[in-house]
Parts: sequence; structure tokens; C-alpha cells
Amino acid sequence: MVFSQWKVSVAKSELELQFNEFIMLIGVDASRASGKEKTGTENYSRNLILNLAKIDRKNNYILYLKPDYDTEFDHLAKNFRLKIIPAKRFWTQIGLSREMLLKKPDVLFVPAHILPPITPAKTVVTIHDLAWKYFPGAYSHSEIRLQKLAISRAIKKKSQIIAYSLSTLLDLKKYFNLDNSRLSFVPMGFNPEKFAVEKSKSNPLDINGPYILSVGRLETKKNIVNLIKAYILLRQERKIKEKLVLTGKPGFGYKEIEKTIESLGLIKSDVIITGYVSDDDLRQLYVNASIFVFPSLYEGFGFPILEAFASGVPVVTSSISSMPEIAGNAALLVNPKKPFEITAAISQILNKPALKKSLISKGKARINLYSWETCAKETLKVLTGMDD
Repeated sequence: MVFSQWKVSVAKSELELQFNEFIMLIGVDASRASGKEKTGTENYSRNLILNLAKIDRKNNYILYLKPDYDTEFDHLAKNFRLKIIPAKRFWTQIGLSREMLLKKPDVLFVPAHILPPITPAKTVVTIHDLAWKYFPGAYSHSEIRLQKLAISRAIKKKSQIIAYSLSTLLDLKKYFNLDNSRLSFVPMGFNPEKFAVEKSKSNPLDINGPYILSVGRLETKKNIVNLIKAYILLRQERKIKEKLVLTGKPGFGYKEIEKTIESLGLIKSDVIITGYVSDDDLRQLYVNASIFVFPSLYEGFGFPILEAFASGVPVVTSSISSMPEIAGNAALLVNPKKPFEITAAISQILNKPALKKSLISKGKARINLYSWETCAKETLKVLTGMDD
């Protein structure tokens, strides 16, 4: 009896050893990671691929790229191969599908786009957020169709779905009734060193005096109108030197933002819209800010919160969506639909140096929870179907 159990145990161990030594061919849609203009999803794809190359020298990878590939991945490890798919139109639907038909990898990973119609048996996709469910007016009909197709195809092909916030996982369960076994939570990565810069003696972009900063597209989802209303209340409540600096491109609902600013009267000149800024200017805007305010109504993750933490700036952010999950106890959380709550939180930080110092310290500690190495390791577990 004992001998029989021992034989079963040995056999199981041998099978596990063989499985652990199995070398996979992992295909990655790297089309978004190598584009010229990189936003959140593009940077996620790029950093994840670069860190997979650092940690995994066993499995083989094929990175599928568009003809406008920018040489980002030319010098990766030898187990990474690049495949330029020449299709100019319908790159995913035709070009990537044809590649899957000719030579299927063991698993196809799509970190920032949609699965092709033809795929290997195993597929993994990252769903970044479901903002289109909450703010459909901010998206064109074609964009919403594409979002719907991306999720419906992933469900149909029984893909393993990665999300990097628990908030998005809950949204996926809520709207698509997905079983837990189909969902994988992989913590987002972050590079704090990028924002560890010294304060400049003069404010960036010739902004005179101290300021309250907000970063993100100027649109309805980012709740800019309520932020401006909160700033008005703050100016009515007390004398402050801080201006309000809004950094980002115009988006859906920008006309209402403009209208709100136009109604400000004498303090209109103290609300500064920078438009898009370079990475260098953005870093200086963060590090020189008195307070960072991010009262968004919905975020799949909320990178600006971590960017402010890394810059040593106290943060006020929303108590809904993914923001509490990202900020933890390192920020003041407010109801974003109530301008007076935003005002009160800003006022507290301006009035209480000890609170400001505490938030900055907690923010610096908070960013240690997010690393690209961890993100890559956890993603690799999903791709290979293995646990520790």
C-alpha cells in the first residue's frame, strides 16, 4: 500500500518535471507596443514584452509587428524572434490570421488589441477597462463595435482574460457573467525612477507661482467640470496662491469645460490649460505641484496617481472605480460628484503640513507594490498555465 502510493507519487513528480521542462512557443501581438505614439495600453504592452525578455530565457517568443515597427525590440534575447506582417489594411483580421494559419504558436497573447479570427487553441488577452460601458457617448459607434467584438471574440474562443485592476475584473463579471476560472488578476507594473527628478528653480511652462495639478484627457470621464467648481469654492473659502493647472488633450465634453472656465470671471486667468506636454515637462509639472487632484469618474487603473506618488506630491482622488484600489491609504479619497468634498480635501492638505508630509511618505511606499518584473512574472504564469 505504501509502496503503491510511493510509485504514484514518483510518477506524478516525473510528469510535473516533464511539464516544467516543456518549452513553449509564445506568440505576442506586439503591434501596439512598437507604435510611434504610445499611450497607456501601448506602454503596458512595450514594458511587459521588455520584462518578459528579461525573466524568461527558456520559452521561445514570436513578436508579430506591423510594417511601421520602430526597432524597439531589435536587441532582445535570442529566444525572441520578430515577424513583420506586411498587411497595411486589416492587419489583425487578415495578416495576423494568415500567420496563425501558417504557423500556430502554442499560445497567442494579445496585450492591447483584439484577437484575430484564426487563433491557436490557447489564447490570452488583456482587457484594460470597460469605460465604454460607463461613458458610451465618449466613443464613436465604430470604437464601441470594436470593443464589443474584442470581448465577444475572447469569450467565444475561451481565452484567459487578464485584468490589472480588481475593479475591471468585477466589471467583467458584472457585464459578461464570466467565471472566476477565466479571469486572471495581474498587478500592473510601474517604473518610479522615471519620475524621480529634482524640482526646478522656476516652474515649468512659465507657470508663475504654486499650483494644483490635474493630468489626463480633458473630458467628461475625468470629471474636470467638478474639479473647476471645487477650485471656485476653494477660492471663495480662503485666499490661496495656487493656480489650477490642467494637463491633457481635449476630449469628449470639452465644450462644457470651456464654458465653465469662461464663467470664472476674475479668476479665469488662474486656470491654465497646457494641452499635451512632453515627458520631460510632465515630470517637472508633477514634482513642482503643491497638490495633485485626480477626481476621475472611471479608471481602468489610474497611472497618474502612481506618477504623483513617485514625484513626492500629495494626492486627492476619487473613492470609486479603481482609484481606491491603487491609492490605498496614501491619498485623500473623495466623492467625485461632490465638488465641496474635493474642495475640503485640498483645503486640508494646504492647512495641515503634517498631513501633507504623511501622504507623501505613504505614497512613496505605495509605489513599491507595482513593478514590471512582478507584472511579467505573473503574466508568464498565465501564458504557461503554471503556478509556483
